[in-house]
Amino acid sequence: MSDSAGKNGVQLLDRAVTLLDFVADAGSEGLTLKSLCELSGLNKVTCHRILNSLVEHQLLHKIQGDKCYRLGTKLLIFGAKAARGPGLRRQFQPALERLRQQTGETAMLMARDRDDSVCIDRYDSEYQMQTLTGSVGGSVPLGLGPGSLAILSFLDTEQQQEMLQRNQARLESWPMLTPPRLARWIAETAEQGYALDTGELIPGIAGIAVPIRVAGAGVVGSLGLTFLSPRLNDDVCQRYVALLKQEVAEIEPLLSPLDTRLRASM
Repeated sequence: MSDSAGKNGVQLLDRAVTLLDFVADAGSEGLTLKSLCELSGLNKVTCHRILNSLVEHQLLHKIQGDKCYRLGTKLLIFGAKAARGPGLRRQFQPALERLRQQTGETAMLMARDRDDSVCIDRYDSEYQMQTLTGSVGGSVPLGLGPGSLAILSFLDTEQQQEMLQRNQARLESWPMLTPPRLARWIAETAEQGYALDTGELIPGIAGIAVPIRVAGAGVVGSLGLTFLSPRLNDDVCQRYVALLKQEVAEIEPLLSPLDTRLRASM
C-alpha cells in the first residue's frame, strides 16, 4: 500500500468516527444528512458515501422515509464485548450491587474520557434518580458534578487548568459553576478526599463520589452514590464516603496499568 493510500484510509476512518460521534451526541433524535454535513464540514457527496457505508455495516441505522441517522445495532454488540474482560466496569459490578443493597441509593461508575467523565455503569435505587449523565453512556465535561469532580480534582494542577480551559464554553451553560466556585470545589474535593454535591446542580438530588486510581496510570474514574438531598447529613455523608472508599481500596490493586481499557481514553 502506498503512503498516499494509507493516509487516505486514515482520513476516511477519522471522518467516519467523527460522524459516529455527532450521531451519538444527538441521542435518539438522530441527525439528518444536512446537519451532519454542517457539523463535519464534509461535502454532501463524501458525507453521504460514508454514512451509507456505516449503515451497511450496521454502525448507523436509517429507516426508509426517515431523514435521520441513528446509532446502529452493531454498536450494541461492540459495547457488550467491550464491557467484558478486565476493564473497570467488570471489576466494579459487584461493588455497585453491594453499594445499592447497603445504602438503597443509586450507585454510579464514571470513567475519564479525555476532557469528559462518562457513566460506564449504574445500579439504580428503587426510585429512578435524575442524574447529570442521564444514563449509561452519558457524559459531562470534567468539572460538572461529583463524579466528574472526583476525577478532575486529583489530576495535577496543569492538567486541571488545561481541561477547564477547553471545557469553559460547556461549563458556562451552568451559571452556578463560576470559576471561583469551581476552583473552591476542586480544592475542597482534593483536601477531603471525596466530591460532594449537596443538591446545587440538580435541585433535590445530592451526590458523593471518590476517585479511582491505578498505579502508573493515575486517576481513571470515580465511584459514587446519588440520592435525594433531604437524606444528606454528616452521618450519612461519612458513612457513604467510608463505603465508597472501602470498595475502591479493595479493587484498585486488581487494576493493571497495562490494561489498555484504563488508558486509551485518557
